[in-house]
Amino acid sequence: MGLTARIFDAFQNSHIIYVSFSKVSPAVILNATNLVVIAICSYVFYQAFLSPLARFPGPVLAKFTGLWRSYHYWRGTWHDDILKLHNTYGRAVRIAPNELSLVDAEAIKQLYSHGHHAKKTKWYSVWDVRNAGANVFSTQDNKEHAFLRKRLSGAYSMTSILKFEQYIQSCLDLFMIQMQKHVGLGKPVNMSEWTNMLAFDVVGELAYGSPLGQLESGTDTLNIRSSIYQYFQWGSNLGHFPGQISLLQNPFASSIRRFLGLADGPVHFQRWSSEQVRKRQEGKNISERKDMLYHFINMKGPDGAPASHGEILMETLNIVGAGADTTSIGMRSTLHYICLNPERYARLQEEIDTYYKDNTLTSPITYTDTLKLPYLCAVVKEATRLLPSIVYQLLRHVPEQGLMIDGKSIPPGTPVGVSPIAQNRDQAIWGADADIFRPERWLEDEQMARRYEVANMTFGGNGPRMCIGRNIALVEIHKFIAQLLRNFDVELVNLEVPWRITSVWFAFQHDMNVILKPRTIPCG
Repeated sequence: MGLTARIFDAFQNSHIIYVSFSKVSPAVILNATNLVVIAICSYVFYQAFLSPLARFPGPVLAKFTGLWRSYHYWRGTWHDDILKLHNTYGRAVRIAPNELSLVDAEAIKQLYSHGHHAKKTKWYSVWDVRNAGANVFSTQDNKEHAFLRKRLSGAYSMTSILKFEQYIQSCLDLFMIQMQKHVGLGKPVNMSEWTNMLAFDVVGELAYGSPLGQLESGTDTLNIRSSIYQYFQWGSNLGHFPGQISLLQNPFASSIRRFLGLADGPVHFQRWSSEQVRKRQEGKNISERKDMLYHFINMKGPDGAPASHGEILMETLNIVGAGADTTSIGMRSTLHYICLNPERYARLQEEIDTYYKDNTLTSPITYTDTLKLPYLCAVVKEATRLLPSIVYQLLRHVPEQGLMIDGKSIPPGTPVGVSPIAQNRDQAIWGADADIFRPERWLEDEQMARRYEVANMTFGGNGPRMCIGRNIALVEIHKFIAQLLRNFDVELVNLEVPWRITSVWFAFQHDMNVILKPRTIPCG
């Protein structure tokens, strides 16, 4: 009899199953039940009293299951949750049976600084892209990371980014034109959408040689933004589960996403990206253009051989997937906080106007020029401190020498992490007004400002794992704020609820509506 027939016959004669089960000795059933109960009780007792992390405080359920953490991640409120956790429980909080969230300046040095060798956890494997080579963000091998970062340093250096500034400015020019159109309509502008379009068009210019067409069309071309948002939402949570990337990148998962009406954009966008890269490799796309793709194509492997198509593709996907949102979040954070503070808004706008006047600028301000505006620089640092783009923990294994927090020892190998938003509001560093937007703190004392720079986790610290796209974000944010406030007066539509934040690794701000009013000062 075939397997299917046997199964069908079993269901037809299900009483046989019952009879067979009924013949099992009650003692066997009781013993099995007792074993299960004993196992559960032993696990609970161990996690509550014997685990090396039992001495660390945290929510009760978090001691026994990682599902507590996953539930709060899925809610999208982690930017608030993590602050409440540390305010309630202190500098080290147990957020899962085997994971701690830390707020500690010394931990930053030991986990993220140069000269230390704390390794990333397996959580990062979810950000691998199949058949595309190693990834500077996801690799857990420190030697591999050092090689990958070194060969990318030329593309991401500030010297290179300033050579690409013309491409960034072309997108800003189009953005300002679109804003002028909205001024004429007299309607609110959803700055959440338009800053996203600006940032994605910029990375399109740098990674593929042309904008992605978002500013021109006013739409999410190729469903890139919605796809990335969904991937971050799923990936940042599934990274804690066995199988990780296989749960996301397989035909069955794609079918489920389509059935649920979700974008299956990662696959579609990867194919589109591959085509753009191949065209440039074959010389069909302005091969002489010096942009980031030019640097990627000229990368070499450890043996000196040219980088493969997959390796080049990986880097273009990295800059689009991680570079655009981090930048647009910084733009919105800066604009949000300055608009909520009229006196500081006026001071910043006056500084910008004075610089234009004193230097008789008739063209848009450059990034180098913005660095001569100390209050602008302080505003950007302060706003991105209060709401950095990443709010989840940057997970590492505790190094071999262990780690001490408030006199408590954390054993080697333990997964721990510092949340940038929690660390950036640590009163031990930033003072009693750590939760307050006060850009003047960066200008009052040079020694304290240096201390702030070291402790600032906005871009993942100052070590070898610092966000490689930091320079792109800084150039865009400074230029965006200076040029926007030069051309327009900006007001938030709703001062009580200026935006809505959803945390999915990044802190995405939605529905940031503003009113733009044209200024009489000549545009430039």
